[in-house]
Amino acid sequence: GFALHAWRGMPVPADFLAGLATLTPDRIRAEENAELRRVMLEYYGYDRYLTDSGARPLHQDETGTLWRIDLVDDEPVVMVEVLNSTPEPDGTRRTYWLRVPPSTRTARAGVAWTFGLAAEAYAPAAET
Repeated sequence: GFALHAWRGMPVPADFLAGLATLTPDRIRAEENAELRRVMLEYYGYDRYLTDSGARPLHQDETGTLWRIDLVDDEPVVMVEVLNSTPEPDGTRRTYWLRVPPSTRTARAGVAWTFGLAAEAYAPAAET
């Protein structure tokens, strides 16, 4: 027989997909193939990986919290944790994670980048 295994169009080894259910931060870090490591991070969840790997925030301000994790032979994962400005029906605020370029140094710069702006130019008059 013939079988092709893929994740979102990217070919992966036959046993790779079955192993996603038992991922750990150590297993993700140990993966030498950067493309497979990215799939693992996507599946595991960046927020969960940041928490489970003991990451510490780099910067925090009124826009959110900037997190960074260095990966071997790959670009660092840099994300801004932000709270939705609009409350949910139950009054809670949903958390979102925005992946930003590795060169990002502040939470404001990361959020501004998602809008195509420099940090100095990011000054929303209202958030909805």
